[in-house]
Amino acid sequence: MNKEILNFIGLMNRAGAIITGTELVLNGVRSGKVKFVLIDSQVSMRTFKKITDKCQYYNVSYIKVDEHTSLGAAIGNTSRKVLGLTDPKFIKALNKKIDESKK
Repeated sequence: MNKEILNFIGLMNRAGAIITGTELVLNGVRSGKVKFVLIDSQVSMRTFKKITDKCQYYNVSYIKVDEHTSLGAAIGNTSRKVLGLTDPKFIKALNKKIDESKK
């Protein structure tokens, strides 16, 4: 992910459209509040499996972010490795930015 995308994630956090932390994100996925999940590549395999299994069961999209990016740094909390996005408009804009960065 490039710097523009990370800055956008920070904006989403300031707008209150992000839930952080593994257990809170899992609860959000279960309740239907979380619509999209970003997973840092530095999470353990156990955490990755737990998150992805829950996302697949509840039909929530997710992306594993490459090892050169720290999701926690984007939101100002380096210990966070899992982000749950709650606002559909922000998610649409983020996906558009991610698609554009791949071109």
